[in-house]
Amino acid sequence: MMGKTCAQFNRETCLMSIHIHRIYTRSGDGGETALAGGVKVSKASLEVESYGESDELISYLGVVRAVANDPHSRPSDEIAEETDEVFLKIQNTLYEAGAVLAARQPLSVSADRYVAADDPRVSFLERRIDRYRELFDAIDGFTIPGDCVLNGHAHVARTICRRWERVLVRRHEVAPIEPWVLAYANRLSDYLFAYTRWITAKLSTQEKLWKGQSPEG
Repeated sequence: MMGKTCAQFNRETCLMSIHIHRIYTRSGDGGETALAGGVKVSKASLEVESYGESDELISYLGVVRAVANDPHSRPSDEIAEETDEVFLKIQNTLYEAGAVLAARQPLSVSADRYVAADDPRVSFLERRIDRYRELFDAIDGFTIPGDCVLNGHAHVARTICRRWERVLVRRHEVAPIEPWVLAYANRLSDYLFAYTRWITAKLSTQEKLWKGQSPEG
């Protein structure tokens, strides 16, 4: 069976993740926390780091959404609406990933049987990338972030996503994680790069590129 949703894979985890009735418990004062299901682990563990990184990414995507919709920096109605729709969907998927990462459960599908192209979470990002790609050309160099405020924030989100992916790979090398989470993290950073270039194209802003040191340099 293809990758399950959070509800299918671990309904109990999903329910626990939204049942917040206390802000502090004092139980983590010694540097440990409980995974979904009650297993105690160090807050410095790869398990906690992996879902902590997804939490940071969720938060920074919220910054991008806020900037895109801020009346003082709103670049255009089209960009604001696209950002709000797509990023909110991504944030929800990242919560799903976080719920999976916060639990020790058998894999819903093995890596050799998982097909990213058949996963609606991944294919959603790929369709968006393909749509954005129609508006900009290939480049001979590395984009320098900061063509506008929104572009700069989106690049920060992209680098946070790359860091999250590196943590996921480190954890995966110790104990396999859901294949869809790894695939989604990889495709999401691709999407965020395409999004930054789409913004620049939509605003007709001149892209600044780093092409390496010149011979005279």
